[in-house]
Amino acid sequence: MTDASVNGRKQGWLASLLLIPILIAAAVVGFFVFVVILGLVLFAAAVLVARLWWLRRRMRNAGASQTLEGEYVVVRATARDGGSAEREAVPTGENAGAVLPQRGARDKDSR
Repeated sequence: MTDASVNGRKQGWLASLLLIPILIAAAVVGFFVFVVILGLVLFAAAVLVARLWWLRRRMRNAGASQTLEGEYVVVRATARDGGSAEREAVPTGENAGAVLPQRGARDKDSR
């Protein structure tokens, strides 16, 4: 054997011996970087799902609140030239049969 082949084997063996801890350290660091990135992705996905849930819930509740319940008054204008208008009370609930005052009568009271 020559000195070159012996030295070549010793350098290869020594390099492999030093390379193993470096590879292990790189694998550990890579694993932790992967875990951190995976955690960030999962957190972003959870925030997105929560936001979509909140928007859907709000839209569902908004749709339910569009139903109006209560009394209403039908106003029929008889003349467009400023004449009096007829008012009819719609009989519902406790105020069944109640009649609202004429437009002119209310205007006199408010002056």
